[in-house]
Amino acid sequence: MDVNQPLLARLMEDVEAHFGAYLKRILIASTEYGMFGLPLLDALHDNLPRTRCGDCGACCNAVSIHSIEYHRIVRDLMGRQSPVLIRTLLRRVLRLDQRLAEVGGENRLRCAFRDEEARTCLVYAVRPFACRFFGLKRADGSRDCPHVEELALDPPPLTDERMEDLQAKIMDISETHILVEGHDPIGFFPFEFWAFRFALGPAKALEIYREILVPASTPLTRLWSDAGR
Repeated sequence: MDVNQPLLARLMEDVEAHFGAYLKRILIASTEYGMFGLPLLDALHDNLPRTRCGDCGACCNAVSIHSIEYHRIVRDLMGRQSPVLIRTLLRRVLRLDQRLAEVGGENRLRCAFRDEEARTCLVYAVRPFACRFFGLKRADGSRDCPHVEELALDPPPLTDERMEDLQAKIMDISETHILVEGHDPIGFFPFEFWAFRFALGPAKALEIYREILVPASTPLTRLWSDAGR
């Protein structure tokens, strides 16, 4: 499955030509969203153990998140960062072509919020569940990454049931979209999908998801191939 290069080229030209309009729509959408559900989200995130790692960045690729987590990140940027950095980061989010990469033999879209020079995450305090789950000790003693360790002494292991329970609590206050007619709606999409959803509308964002974001990520390609979609 290959990225739709003609669509990507047209989209990137439009981003450059109309970036100001894209940016305005993105920021207005999260401003108007307000604080609905964000205290709950923060409390749920705080239920997970605090961790530390070597900040190698190997895992810093685009991951699927809830819409409420998307708004949490955008609102955090607006509250903590300078207008210049916000513009830089959101331009990086939209410029998909500049972050396509191969990591460990797989296609990946590198995370727009990874500062490669400083080896830090620029949205670490409000990182989504997918990032918080990564590396935590599972019930069988395994980890996604051996370089992650919990700061708490003997924290309870992470189970699939625990992950599902935490995320289920915010599903009802997050957006869902139907990707394929006749199938259940989906609430997990990469940050980039949500940015284009608020800049261009859901129909265009779903096209970008199918034609660019899914083939740009081997895990997403595999997921949808296994699902037969």
